[in-house]
Amino acid sequence: MLLLTSLQVKATHIIGGELYYECLGNNEYRVILKLYRDCFNGVPDFDNPAPIGIYTSSGILVDMNPNIAGPQPLYMFDPVVTNLPPVIANPCLVAPPNICVEEGVYEAIVTLPPINGGYTLVYQRCCRNNTILNIVSPGDVGATYTAFIPGPGTFTCNTSPHYTNFPLLYCA
Repeated sequence: MLLLTSLQVKATHIIGGELYYECLGNNEYRVILKLYRDCFNGVPDFDNPAPIGIYTSSGILVDMNPNIAGPQPLYMFDPVVTNLPPVIANPCLVAPPNICVEEGVYEAIVTLPPINGGYTLVYQRCCRNNTILNIVSPGDVGATYTAFIPGPGTFTCNTSPHYTNFPLLYCA
């Protein structure tokens, strides 16, 4: 029994993602986390919940649930998971059969009063997909996604930039 509790579990499937927000007005923001995973090489679930740390400019974690002792991150639940279909722009290209990518999208609405220095949103996850070739030991490397909400006087109702399309899964 003791041997089973010492095994290390790694979710080696994250291939990318982004964290951004939309200003809704009245100090409300829609926070969006998109994660992309390899659904062919190991298929652990997306985090549920996915914890998003919201920090002040002085590095203090904003307590998103004051009913629980100690500052709590924003917990995002139940991602909407979609299988991304392969789009092949070159008629001469044949897609390999072992490529599968899923997108998990989390959304939550938070109220953040304006503060000097703004807020930094952070999501971290270990580990990357082992098939990545340009990272040494990708199974030992995690990913961090951040977004910054500026303080008052910078913008009245700012929305962060984000990607509108996922990159092609295949290219020639």
